[in-house]
Amino acid sequence: MKKSIWLLIASSLLISLYCARKEERITNARRFIAEWNYDRALTEIIALRKEKDSEIQYLIGYCYLRKNEYPEALQYFGASLEMDTTFKDSIIRSYNNLSQNAIKINEPERALFLYQEIAKLVPEYEQASNLYLIGDLNFESGNYEAAIRAYRRALQIDSTSQEAKNAKPKLIRALAATGDYTSALPMATAEYERLQTAANLLLVSELQLALGTRHFGGGMLDSAEIYFGHIIANGEPKSMLDDAYFYTAEIYYARGSYDVALELYKKVLRLDPYQKGAMTKKAKERIKEIKETK
Repeated sequence: MKKSIWLLIASSLLISLYCARKEERITNARRFIAEWNYDRALTEIIALRKEKDSEIQYLIGYCYLRKNEYPEALQYFGASLEMDTTFKDSIIRSYNNLSQNAIKINEPERALFLYQEIAKLVPEYEQASNLYLIGDLNFESGNYEAAIRAYRRALQIDSTSQEAKNAKPKLIRALAATGDYTSALPMATAEYERLQTAANLLLVSELQLALGTRHFGGGMLDSAEIYFGHIIANGEPKSMLDDAYFYTAEIYYARGSYDVALELYKKVLRLDPYQKGAMTKKAKERIKEIKETK
C-alpha cells in the first residue's frame, strides 16, 4: 500500500516537473521569437513537436514561417488548427503581415504565394481585396501572367463587389496581352452584354480587331472577315472602323473581288475627312492599283 502511494507521489512529481519544464520551454521560445531568434526558439520546443498542444504547434509553425520554410510552417500551423482554433487569427495575421511587407517592397509574387498559403490553412479567409491589389500591382508593372493568376483567384472568392467589377477589364486586357484571346473575348463580350457601355464595346472591338488581324496574317481570311464584320456591324468605335473596312477590303482584294474591295476602300477614305490616316494612305494606293487594272 505504501509502495503504491510513493509511486503515485513520484509520478505526480514527475508530471509536475515535466509540465514545469514544458512551460519553461514555451516561455523561452516566446522570448527568443520576440528577439527574432527563430533558430534558438526552435531548439527550445522542437522536442515537443509531437505534443497535442495547439500553442506548441503554432509556435513551431511561426518559427518556420519566419525562416521562410513554408512547407514546415504549413504543416505545424495545420496541426495547430486541427486541435483548436485558438491561434487562427494569429496565423492569418502572420501571413498577412508578411504579404503586406512583400507588397511594400514590390514583391507581388511572394505576396500572392503567402495569401494562397493562408487559403490552404483557412479556406474561408476572405482575401479577395488583397488578391485584387496584387493583381493591380502586377498589371501595372506589365507582369500579366501573375496578374491573371491573382485576379482569377480573387474572382473565385468575390465576383460581385466593386473591386471585382474594376478588375474584370484588367483581367481581360491581361489575357489579351498574353495572347489568350480565346479566354479574353468571351469575357469581354459577356461584360458588354451585361453593361452596354462604350468602354466595354471598345474593349470587345479591340479584341475583335486583334483576332481579325491575327487570322488575316495567318491567311485565314474567312475567320478574319467575321471579326472585322462585327466591328463594322456595330458601327463603333469610330477609331477602329477604318481598320475594319480596310482589312475587309484587303480580304476581297485577295479573293479577286475588286469591285467590292474598291467600295470598301472608298469607305476608309470617307471615314478620314482629313485624309491623313495610315489606313487612308494604304487605301488610296489600293484604289489606284484597282483603277489601273481596269
